[in-house]
Amino acid sequence: MSHFRRISGVFLALILSTSASAQDKSPPPPLETYGKLPIIRSMSISPSGNKVGYLKSQDNEEAFFVLNVNDLTSTGVNTTAVKARGVDFINDQYAALTASETTRLFGFQGKIEFGASFSFDTRKNKVVQLLRRDKTLYPGQSGLGRIVGFVPSKERLLMPAYIGDRYSERIPYNLLSVDPKTGKASKFERGTSHTIDWFVNEEGLILAREDLDEKSNVYSIHTKRNGNWEKVYEVENSPLRPFALVGVKSDESALLIITGVKDGTGEALRELRWDGSISPPILAKENAEIDGVLSDSNNKIFGVRYSGMRPSYAFFDETINESVQELLGNYEEYSLSIESWSKDWSKIILKIMGGKEVGDFYLYNNADKSLKKLGNSRIIPAEWVAESITIEYPARDGTNIPAVLTWPADPNLKTNIPTIILPHGGPESYDQLSFDWLAQYFASRGYLVLQPNFRGSSGFGWNFKKQGRGEWGGLMQDDVTDGLKALINSGFTDPDKVCIVGASYGGYSALAGGAFTSELYKCVIAIAPVSDLPRVLKTEKNEHSSSSSIVEYWTRVIGDRRIDKQKLENVSPVNHADKFKAPVLLIHGKDDTVVNIDQSVVMQKALKKADKSVELIKLKGGDHWLSTNETRLDTLIAIDKFIKTHNPTD
Repeated sequence: MSHFRRISGVFLALILSTSASAQDKSPPPPLETYGKLPIIRSMSISPSGNKVGYLKSQDNEEAFFVLNVNDLTSTGVNTTAVKARGVDFINDQYAALTASETTRLFGFQGKIEFGASFSFDTRKNKVVQLLRRDKTLYPGQSGLGRIVGFVPSKERLLMPAYIGDRYSERIPYNLLSVDPKTGKASKFERGTSHTIDWFVNEEGLILAREDLDEKSNVYSIHTKRNGNWEKVYEVENSPLRPFALVGVKSDESALLIITGVKDGTGEALRELRWDGSISPPILAKENAEIDGVLSDSNNKIFGVRYSGMRPSYAFFDETINESVQELLGNYEEYSLSIESWSKDWSKIILKIMGGKEVGDFYLYNNADKSLKKLGNSRIIPAEWVAESITIEYPARDGTNIPAVLTWPADPNLKTNIPTIILPHGGPESYDQLSFDWLAQYFASRGYLVLQPNFRGSSGFGWNFKKQGRGEWGGLMQDDVTDGLKALINSGFTDPDKVCIVGASYGGYSALAGGAFTSELYKCVIAIAPVSDLPRVLKTEKNEHSSSSSIVEYWTRVIGDRRIDKQKLENVSPVNHADKFKAPVLLIHGKDDTVVNIDQSVVMQKALKKADKSVELIKLKGGDHWLSTNETRLDTLIAIDKFIKTHNPTD
């Protein structure tokens, strides 16, 4: 067991804790328990703390509800026709619902994921789509759901949108004033074709307009806080944003940005002052990145959420900070996610994971320190909730790789266990202690599941992340392989019963595992995978432009398709179909707007040509995120059938 170090506690203690009797255990939950969306998700609380909004999935129907906390009455609307994604409150009367649908637009190539926001009047039980009938909107844009501010005195929302027809050469990103009662908009402030974001206070004063000229590579920030446009900050030769502009200080004395720290171990929140100077770090944590900020509807920031195997938080207000730290300390064995809060922070919506918690929602009342369950995310018998822990294992160069390990729900399985290697997508994201529906499904069927945070993952500092740049199929894949070998060497994994499974980048990693370490895996499952690196870079260029910041980003992450052409071809699984030994299952949504389904089609053709075992399932209506009950369940049914055939536990 020397190959592992449990991040919290002694690893041996975990093994001993799994020796509970399995007598009278109920049958494992059906696939639907894991393969459908959570029963309740995206919960939010109103500014007063009197109302709670949430999305609910039941009996193949989707709905959005608002619950009155005081009398437990509720109102709602059916959302089955769209892919509902998030809930927030504008004020106590109006809630905002964000949703999307995959669609084609006349005159535009391919499909887009069209986003939109809806206003829900909780008093009249009436829903209105915002910006729906505005004929000035540029037709080819997908992100019409963003709300960047609220002006209470006028009861108007502020939403950015591109304005112009399909033949316009320069399309400004304007700020619109929107009536939540009708959804109708009027121009609030004109932007430019280089504008990428807006920051506005509750009086409607424009504190910042963020611009990025992708042709001249000039990044700039302007303000109108004194009535006229003034330049706050500018930098040349910046094809990407030099930092993340995330909000405003509560007293509006400065903007707030996220940057790296000098030693590359993490990130810090800093002030960007109105004179253009940048402060030293004001909130930072060693070896961690800032996962997000906690802010109000006008981007005034209360605090930050740090990355890590469990989320942690820091706040400007010492009273709030002490209260939250006390809360976290009382439940330190769990992973607590702060989902929403009342305006005075007296009430907080928490999502709790870890142990036997499956991501249920709770209301924390700061006055009496009480914790009340608001709803079940999933209904799973406690004995079938598998234990997940955080560990580290050494890579071949000695670097410690953080990971999540989920044990089989059957406590009698301790050694020589059939295993699933489950690398995450991104690749610049990471896995932390949570309820992962796919990992929990595998654990309920008797598998040990490893989710490695290989080099290139975010969350552990810039140095760790940048080591993955240009290392697809190289160092990043070695870290995944080394995790499996550590499990085998420690006696936990049966080396003859291992499958590798992943989605998006994780799908690439699964295919790379099947191609470059074929002796390790009995089956390969790749969901919405990248298989041909030069092809995916060319697609990004065609969909955007060579000067696009999106193309620049992927060139840095993957490589230059011209300079690094041979290297990229060498690490593209599509070019190594002959090396596969394990059967391959490819699953891809027909409506995937992130990774084109062609990536799976060319992989299938290459494997068939090499006379390898391969199956491709094309999901009708499936997007990149498996956003619907149907596509997620269809995916799990296919996985269940495939893995029982090629890597059964018995």
